Amino acid sequence: MRLVHISDTHLGAGGLSRKISTSGINQREEDICDAFIRAIDQIIQIKPDIVIHSGDLFHSVRPTNRIINIAIRQLLRLTSVYIPVIIISGNHDTPKQRGLGSIFSFFEIFPGLSLVYQDKYEKIRIKDLAVHAIPHCLSATTFQSELEKVEIDEEARFNVLTLHGVVSGIKEFSMGELSELEVPSSLFKKGFDYVALGHYHRYTQVEENAFYAGSTERVSMAELGQEKGFVEVNLSTKEIKFHIAPTRPMIELPQINAEGKNQDETLQEIEDLIRENDIKDKIVRLKVTQIPVHVYSSLNFRRLSELKANALYFDLRFEKKEEKEKDFTAKTSIGKLAEEFSQYLKEYVIEDLKKEKLQELGLRYLSEKREEEE
Repeated sequence: MRLVHISDTHLGAGGLSRKISTSGINQREEDICDAFIRAIDQIIQIKPDIVIHSGDLFHSVRPTNRIINIAIRQLLRLTSVYIPVIIISGNHDTPKQRGLGSIFSFFEIFPGLSLVYQDKYEKIRIKDLAVHAIPHCLSATTFQSELEKVEIDEEARFNVLTLHGVVSGIKEFSMGELSELEVPSSLFKKGFDYVALGHYHRYTQVEENAFYAGSTERVSMAELGQEKGFVEVNLSTKEIKFHIAPTRPMIELPQINAEGKNQDETLQEIEDLIRENDIKDKIVRLKVTQIPVHVYSSLNFRRLSELKANALYFDLRFEKKEEKEKDFTAKTSIGKLAEEFSQYLKEYVIEDLKKEKLQELGLRYLSEKREEEE
């Protein structure tokens, strides 16, 4: 028996770029939907016996009509070729209050779709497979009590567990979200043939039989360098295969150290680096480190905007160099006037201005003038 484990599709998520696609939609929102559609294309070609989605089908508890339409149409493509689908709710698509109701209740009318979202453990039998499913729960207490109900079905040939949360003791699996639930790793030792985990966005093997499938598209810059896709599992042979789903390129350019460089040199180095790399329609990150504050303040930001324009999104980060300010006022007798002059120079931006030298000369002249008057 073969299953496909997919997770964290986050339909409806946007972010990063405000650019609008040719169809009038936020381009990143469209990218994330397109990645999901391409994954469904691949799954149909694989023709598994079952598909398990381990949470966060949607990015929010109230997806738009357009997003709901896309989700239904793609899921029905699977069930129309007799591939049953089991979906558990994740922390993103689980309402924080029961009274709000769940978007998954609409999906229950479609044959072939099994939705687990009602704050409790459910066991679903499909042929000789038992799927033990626990959705994201409203409290950690409820989640732990539902975990205690999970028992291997001895009558089933295969037992699969699916959960959405952070494996206990491994902080790297945390997404830094307040509603995260902790999954005890002791569960993986109960004899399951496979554990389909959701929440962590990087494809990762946790135990011999437990995997995070990861997300199908990058939702943030923190996922730079991660391949996206889904997992194919042969329960009979224990063979695991990760299928890469095509996504919009996200790249990081070589870091620039701006220490000892003026604004023109720094800008030129940024420009050269961008020209040497193809950034068109990509998501790009570039770090400029050790840049002096006065150099940063003098940069031609209009030119920087022009250089970044070809990228879908360009994350240009400046890490400013900590500079110790010289105390020019201590050796003078001009008091507050010296402080005002120093503050004026600090705030005034002139290209190629040697502020320290100018400050030293200015304070000296002011001091000499005061001495003449006295």
